[in-house]
Amino acid sequence: MQTPSPFFALLNRLRSTARWSGMTAVQPEDVAQHTFGVVLIAHALCEIDKHVFHQNPPTEEVLVAALYHDATESILTDVVAPVKKYSPVIERAFAQLEAIAEEQILDTLPASLKGGYARAFDREREAVRNYVHAADKLDALCKCKQELRRGNQDFAIAHDQIAQACRKYAETMPAVGYFMDVFLPAFERSVDEYRYLQERTLGDD
Repeated sequence: MQTPSPFFALLNRLRSTARWSGMTAVQPEDVAQHTFGVVLIAHALCEIDKHVFHQNPPTEEVLVAALYHDATESILTDVVAPVKKYSPVIERAFAQLEAIAEEQILDTLPASLKGGYARAFDREREAVRNYVHAADKLDALCKCKQELRRGNQDFAIAHDQIAQACRKYAETMPAVGYFMDVFLPAFERSVDEYRYLQERTLGDD
């Protein structure tokens, strides 16, 4: 009989792990919701690179890495970037803490599965890591835009800082710039307004 594993029960805690600690959000967000957004955007970046810029992205690796990119927060909870990056010493220490938490999560798996999941958690390949990090920032930027559209100025500084980081990624990843130009503007409108505009556009054809 197999020993019961808490692996998925542990990751299920991401649904109750709040993001944006210390900030008041009009629409609260948990880490599981954020992960869904990161996977969607990571896939979009790969598709843009493939079909617009005629590159050959490692799509499957990127999507799996995006799916587990915040898995350690099931243990560590969400810690905002200004705290993680308060100083080089803190940043290195937190990276070590994340590595320990990741190993603890993997250790809950049956031995026959651990190797496969260790590869899923691995973001050492620069190409994979860049897609996931860029998608992570873009999803956060989408969230900031939604909060600002609802009049929540608590997200104004975060918006500007994250937008700057996204523009930096766009310097070497054209798919990021494409996503920002084509898809980001819709986050500054309400869904009803967007539907109305779409209906008018279709009716005018």
